[in-house]
Amino acid sequence: MSRESFPELPSMPAALAEIPMHTLTGMIARTIFAISTEESRFTLNGGLLLLDRGGATMVSTDGHRLAHVEVMREIAGLTGPFRALLPRKAMSELLRLGQDTAPGVMVRVAAEENHLFFELADRMLIARKLTGSFPDYERVLPRESKITLALNRDEVRAAIERVAQFADERSRAMRVQLEQGEVRFYSSAAEAGESEEAVPADYDGPTFEIGFNANYILDFLRATTSERLQLALKDPHSAAEMCPAEQEEDGYRYRYVLMPMRI
Repeated sequence: MSRESFPELPSMPAALAEIPMHTLTGMIARTIFAISTEESRFTLNGGLLLLDRGGATMVSTDGHRLAHVEVMREIAGLTGPFRALLPRKAMSELLRLGQDTAPGVMVRVAAEENHLFFELADRMLIARKLTGSFPDYERVLPRESKITLALNRDEVRAAIERVAQFADERSRAMRVQLEQGEVRFYSSAAEAGESEEAVPADYDGPTFEIGFNANYILDFLRATTSERLQLALKDPHSAAEMCPAEQEEDGYRYRYVLMPMRI
């Protein structure tokens, strides 16, 4: 391609905010896996980035689950609320840039009608904004739960990784059963067989059973840094919520909403 034929790059306008790079990449890492891969659902093919003077929020969903993370700290240079849909590819590239960035380095964020700009030292990432309206995610966030219990992240992750090997290859369906003093995970496939494993839990209520996609739970367990996680349930037909049981490092407030499956 000749130099004259190469597309002209837009110029970066004045920065509207400065964010620590490790804060931005931490938010992306906690949400990028929940972005929809269906091209027909273009408004779900990226993450929603919200900035205001009180902090930053990022949300992603594929219609089956929703990842929501916020950091409550003052955003330097911001004069008013900002909202944009960031494509998944741009989020992946920001993660890549963040791997080579020292702690405390700031990224300058700017926007124009069709583009987003992220300037990091001598590097700049320019991405097209996604168009369309992101769903009203606040309606999805559970308001109440009847059962809340704390679990050890590593114990649950190890148990599900073993049990999920016997889950159906397409649905990845897994049953989660609450019993006295434990949570039991069960999966089966006609070709492979079945698997069952239990982890201890501080639970003394009635037996409760609900179905989930095993991979969806593992995505959350790999993203959170908290050693303890909290599982909140209402009934077998309502969305469940998972979140760190204690404050995550760097002050992330992390919520993960998961729709149940019929098994």
